[in-house]
Amino acid sequence: MQNQNSRLDPEEYFTKQERIGKGSFGEVYKGINNRTKEVVAIKIIDLEEAEDEIEDIQQEITVLSQCDSPYVTKYYGSYLKGTKLWIIMEYLGGGSALDLLKPGPLEETYIATILREILKGLEYLHSERKIHRDIKAANVLLSEQGDVKLADFGVAGQLTDTQIKRNTFVGTPFWMAPEVIKQSAYDFKADIWSLGITAIELAKGEPPNSDLHPMRVLFLIPKNTPPTLEGSYSKPFKEFVEACLNKDPRFRPTAKELLKHKFITRYTKKTSYLTELIDRYGRWKSEGHGDESSSDDSDITSVFDIPTWKLKFCFGFISQAAETVKRQPKSQCLSALVSPIFRELKEKRRACGGGMGAIEELENAFNLAEESCPGISDLLVTHMMERVCRFALNGNTTPSSR
Repeated sequence: MQNQNSRLDPEEYFTKQERIGKGSFGEVYKGINNRTKEVVAIKIIDLEEAEDEIEDIQQEITVLSQCDSPYVTKYYGSYLKGTKLWIIMEYLGGGSALDLLKPGPLEETYIATILREILKGLEYLHSERKIHRDIKAANVLLSEQGDVKLADFGVAGQLTDTQIKRNTFVGTPFWMAPEVIKQSAYDFKADIWSLGITAIELAKGEPPNSDLHPMRVLFLIPKNTPPTLEGSYSKPFKEFVEACLNKDPRFRPTAKELLKHKFITRYTKKTSYLTELIDRYGRWKSEGHGDESSSDDSDITSVFDIPTWKLKFCFGFISQAAETVKRQPKSQCLSALVSPIFRELKEKRRACGGGMGAIEELENAFNLAEESCPGISDLLVTHMMERVCRFALNGNTTPSSR
């Protein structure tokens, strides 16, 4: 197949069938290769609607096209038809690890087996100097035979020889490593932290702090002690989680080292054993527990499986500045400037007949930030005004995203 071939009509080569879910960008369908009759997954993205995410879409295609591992979702090619980009990938009919949690808790043997396969995927990626940066149960897919593969590479990063560590603010808050939130230089050890959170998710059904607003979680993760696995779980499982969730990335083991951990070596079985979970999920669905819409949109509707955050300026700045404002008085600009602006926005939206959800969520985020770090709103507004003035003096109409 050709990469991003704009001359070939994908509908001549593939038959699109039912929708099976949503990825970071666009909808995903089950499909058939008309020539080989092979079942494939087709991700369709409207580039006009996803204009702001084109760089991330290109990143996902680039990373997938460079990967050749049985532990990473296979990429077959991409086709452009009008404004619609068709990305053809391996079809994995067993669902996600998140799906397999829905009928009930998993035994440790299942968890260890899934974690072992994730580790194999991470060992491969890290050997290729790639960071996934969004490891969580929703991004771990299974084939109908029980094979486990990493998916959703929309925010994966490449470490080059000259850029040994990264400092971009990406990931999903509940699974995000402290050094990523603080925008410290970080490397592949950030994936190991996310793996530890995923291990807790597989045991408990949700990650730590899932009852809190994501903005609050961004402040708590760097400040609090690392989460632990509480409950009647084996000592090796608890030790595995503890090893992953060391706040100092230097002391976190590598994926290769974790594959030798006793929880992995003693508790795992063949991946074909995971078909029991897939069958359990199938029976659970057939009994009417979870309609089609909630299954398809699980990555959007779940309280804790929110879309990946890529907030490279505002929240990144807030997290960096948090340590300097802990003892500051509450921001004056919150009542004098920010709150009146939100009132005006609400009035305008109400006059247009629009919804208030996004505005209220942003307002709540400001209030939560202020509650966690008094004075942060004043600091943020001051910083923004300084940047606006600086760019105005330089004759630039649009501030850089950097």
